[in-house]
Amino acid sequence: MKKLAFAGQRLFLKFTDLSYFNRRAEEIDGVVVPVREEDDKPFTEKVRDASVLVVIARTITSEIIEGLEKCELIQTLSVGYDCVDVPAATKRGIPVCNTPAYCTDEVANHAMTLILATARKLGMILPKTRGADWEYKYTKPILNFRDKKLGIIGLGRIGRTIVPKAKGFGMRVAAYDPYLHDDIFAGFGVERINDIDELFETADYITIHALLTGETRHLVDDRAFQKMKKTAIIVNTARGDIIDEEALCRALADGRIAGAGIDVLTKEPPAPENPLLSMDNVIVTPHISWYSEESFKRDMEDGMDEIIRVLSGKRPRYIINPEIFYAR
Repeated sequence: MKKLAFAGQRLFLKFTDLSYFNRRAEEIDGVVVPVREEDDKPFTEKVRDASVLVVIARTITSEIIEGLEKCELIQTLSVGYDCVDVPAATKRGIPVCNTPAYCTDEVANHAMTLILATARKLGMILPKTRGADWEYKYTKPILNFRDKKLGIIGLGRIGRTIVPKAKGFGMRVAAYDPYLHDDIFAGFGVERINDIDELFETADYITIHALLTGETRHLVDDRAFQKMKKTAIIVNTARGDIIDEEALCRALADGRIAGAGIDVLTKEPPAPENPLLSMDNVIVTPHISWYSEESFKRDMEDGMDEIIRVLSGKRPRYIINPEIFYAR
C-alpha cells in the first residue's frame, strides 16, 4: 500500500476533513497519513517511507528530501512551492508539482476587491458608520479610478486575469515581468515596464502576483516605497515576504504611501501587536484570496489527479522541475 504523507499546519487548517483524499487514494492502493510533527528529525522519520509527500507551506529541506526512500512525488496543494527545496528534489530525481490553476479567478477578484476597498477607504469608513457617523470629510482625498495606472508585478495566470477587471474600471494597465516575451504584453493590451523602478514611480495602484524566490524576497522595500506616489496603494495577495513588512509599516505611518491591502503576511497568523492590524489605511484579510467553494473543490481534485497520474506511471501536468525527465 502506497503511503501519502500529508503535512503542514496550513494544510490541516485548510482541509480539516481528509476523507476526499482517502477515497481518491484508494484508486492507486494508497492511504493518507497525516504527519503533524513540527521538528524536522521526527518529521523525516515519519515521511521516510512515503510514496508521496503532500504539503502546504511546510518547509521541506534538502535534509528531509535526502531521507526520502520511496518518494515518487512532492505535491503542494498551493500555487506557491517556495517551501520545497526544488534543487534538492531535482538532484534526487523527484518531481515537484503545484496546483497553479485552482484559484486564479478568486485571487484576481480578491486583489481587485482590495484595490477598490482600500482606495475607497472602506477600512476607515466602516467602523465609523457602525457608530452612525455620517460624515465623509475625514476620508479626503478619494480619487476616481478612471485613467489611473495599475502596475502589476508578475504577469502570470493571475496577473493576466486581473487585466480586464481593471480595464473595466477605466484603469490603464502596466506590468513588470522580465521573464515574458513582448507578445504576451501586446496580446493582453498591457504596457510593458522593463525597469521596476519605473513601475514604482508611475503606478497609482500596485498589485503583486509573483512567486516568492530569492529574487523577489523583499522586492518591495524602503527604497521602493521612497519612489512611490504619496497617493499610491499597494496590494499583496502573493507571498508576505515579497514586501519588507517593516518598511511597509514605516511607509504607511509616515504617509509615504496612501494605503495597503494585504492578504499575506511574513508570519501567519500574525502576532496581535502587528501594527498593520490596527492601521486605518490598511485592509488585512486572513490569506483568503484563494477561497471559494469552487476553488476549494478544485484544489483537492487537481492535487489528487496529479498524485494518481504520477503513481500510475504517467507524467505530471504541473511539474516545477521537468528537467528530471531529460536525464531519464
